[in-house]
Amino acid sequence: MKTTLFSLSTLLILSVLFFLSSSFAQEYTQWGLPEGAKLRLGKGSVGAAQYSPYMREGSMDNMQYSPDGTLLAVASSIGVWLYDTETYQERALLTGHTRLVSSVCFSTDGRILASGSWDETVKLWDVATGTLQRTFNSFGSVTGVHFSPDGRTLAVESSSEDSWGITLLDVITGTPRTWLDSDVLSMDFSPDGQTLANSSYVDDKVRLWDVATGTLLRTFKGHTDTRSRVHANSVRFSPDGETLVSASQTATRRYRDKLYLIRLWDVASGEPLKEIIVSTDTVSSVRWSADGQTLARGNLDGTIRLWDGATGEPVKMLIAHTDAVTSMCWSPDGQTLASASQDGTIRLWDVETCLPRHTFTGHTSRASSMDWSSDKQMLVYSNYADGKVWLWDVETGIPRPTFHARIDEEGRSLSLSADGQMLAIASDDTTIRLWDVATDTLRYTLPGHTRYVSSLCFSTDAQMLASGSWDIRLWDIATGASLKTLGRPICHIGFVRSMAFSPDRQTLASGHMLDSKDYVIGLWDVTRGILRHTLTGHTGEILSLCFSPDGQTLASGNGLSLWTELGITEHTIQLWDVATGEHQKTFTGHVGSVESLCWSPDGQTLASGGGHSGGEPGWPDYKVRVWDVATGELQRTLTGHTDEVLNVRFSADGQTLASGSADGTVLLWDMVPEALPQKK
Repeated sequence: MKTTLFSLSTLLILSVLFFLSSSFAQEYTQWGLPEGAKLRLGKGSVGAAQYSPYMREGSMDNMQYSPDGTLLAVASSIGVWLYDTETYQERALLTGHTRLVSSVCFSTDGRILASGSWDETVKLWDVATGTLQRTFNSFGSVTGVHFSPDGRTLAVESSSEDSWGITLLDVITGTPRTWLDSDVLSMDFSPDGQTLANSSYVDDKVRLWDVATGTLLRTFKGHTDTRSRVHANSVRFSPDGETLVSASQTATRRYRDKLYLIRLWDVASGEPLKEIIVSTDTVSSVRWSADGQTLARGNLDGTIRLWDGATGEPVKMLIAHTDAVTSMCWSPDGQTLASASQDGTIRLWDVETCLPRHTFTGHTSRASSMDWSSDKQMLVYSNYADGKVWLWDVETGIPRPTFHARIDEEGRSLSLSADGQMLAIASDDTTIRLWDVATDTLRYTLPGHTRYVSSLCFSTDAQMLASGSWDIRLWDIATGASLKTLGRPICHIGFVRSMAFSPDRQTLASGHMLDSKDYVIGLWDVTRGILRHTLTGHTGEILSLCFSPDGQTLASGNGLSLWTELGITEHTIQLWDVATGEHQKTFTGHVGSVESLCWSPDGQTLASGGGHSGGEPGWPDYKVRVWDVATGELQRTLTGHTDEVLNVRFSADGQTLASGSADGTVLLWDMVPEALPQKK
């Protein structure tokens, strides 16, 4: 394992002083910006996805109070946020990880903060200055970090394609002392630092380890349920170290009708002390208060329940979150409970009144659909997981959530009209819901498909909606009526993965997967409802389609081939003549899937957003690339996102490029040539 020391000059942050006054509340939109970017919209997601590429579940320890209670550290998809718990202001953003930060932990004296990331590194930060002190490399995807009570040992949960387990690091020397070979979902040091507890996904057991020797001391059994694949996802020692709590969670949400358990164990004997049965909601995490008298239980239904730690009886319920609670932590004095949720908020609760003291906002989730507002002063984007629509002032970076689609299921596909007024959502069923963003109302329910809807696309004038499944349907936005169905002459057993209308809406392009190895593009005459051209040549799933401003050229980008026997991993952008269907040129350079495409207003430049690559060299490829259309040459490479770039959109004057990512942020790039980083 290599240990790398960094000086102040290597930090991406700290262009501002660590202790900021409240007058600079919105300056965080410019903290830690990558080269070439001028603004960041959104703070990144917190606990949005609790799994790494090789780990079914991950740590729930994505936030923690400092020992003196004055700071709250929050692990996000773009870095570590430090919040002042007295002024409720953003204190700092610690950047340097290249992928999601999964876990944070303060040392006992509060001087050092450890952060673990899916980029396979652990970083140690000086809390007083925000400077990076040390980086530990050569891990798999890191899903959890914990300091021992004496601060000398750092336990690191990690997973890779071949193995998973816990590494016990000597903090002073940076060398690994012990490797605990166990599948890990959660872990915790005993108060005396001599024992480490962890829960396992593979065999549904809780284990106790001797920290000094790395030997297995005891195994607790009691969470196994072969019917619903229940496992213990959260373990915590009581403050006196005599009791261990573990909570069960199902592997997927579809088992909500099963029983879930919270168990209290006697650490010395290994015997169960108490069993709490939860019948309806799935437990996401449990945490002891500092005095050991109260247990907080976060749930996937967005509620938090407080239990008497001795009797296991329910005491109070905290209700405000609108989605799953992904992480919790108590303040050192036990008067405040912090909770993070997939609804994008972090709430600080007064446990006496059961009311939030403060709510931190701005932690948006993936930007699934995005465009500039009609007045070009705001950026509108939405997220398929929760149906939220956000308006962002591109000058100030101030968000304005305007709408929340009230649906029970996560959206499988989503499209936002170019004017930001209409939102189409297709859920796991075959129904499409059309929402009016301005009035926050459901306008129409569009039935008709017999299989799930895999793609949605508004026409440029927002008068028509195309929906793709195993067929394609066109809908009138004004009335909700079905206009016509485009048959399946080229899609006999496959589905529509992507679609795009031409600027004059006379042509619809659709990307199809015929079977596991054949991928084609259909060009449809919208008025007559007939197929004009079939474009072949891609050897991977067609993820993105975009017409040039004059409508004469179609750009298409693809991802991985699902036919893995051939080992085809083409990631190209193709240009096609719309009138003739002939292939014009190919752009190469992406090492991951081409998730999004956009032409500049003058048609001379093409921007593309990268995604996963399946493990090829250079992955993951979360970069924005800017191409010269005439020559096919790569002009610029913009690096800064930590997850897939799902949307790229030029402003009307072509001077700004917005990139929306699954990391929950939008970056605004200055497209003036001298402001951009060179190609890489």
